[in-house]
Amino acid sequence: MRERTARLIGSLLTPLVRVLLPPQGRHRAVPPQPPAEKRPLAVQPRPPARICPCERERILQRRRTLWVAAYGIDAAPRPPEAVSR
Repeated sequence: MRERTARLIGSLLTPLVRVLLPPQGRHRAVPPQPPAEKRPLAVQPRPPARICPCERERILQRRRTLWVAAYGIDAAPRPPEAVSR
């Protein structure tokens, strides 16, 4: 009885394992893609927007403010005993 059950389970599991697991060695489902510089782009890149210098400075200032808000800043001088040598 046990041998028959073991054979039945083996006959069911062997094909399942062969389907789910790849055989030994290197196998690829599709051929490798060409390098990125030769591959055509899906969307054409946009030309850079023309921004006046005052607008650019405002954008950069906002980025700086958000960075300081997110990461903080430590501008206070350290006491001499805190400096490692």
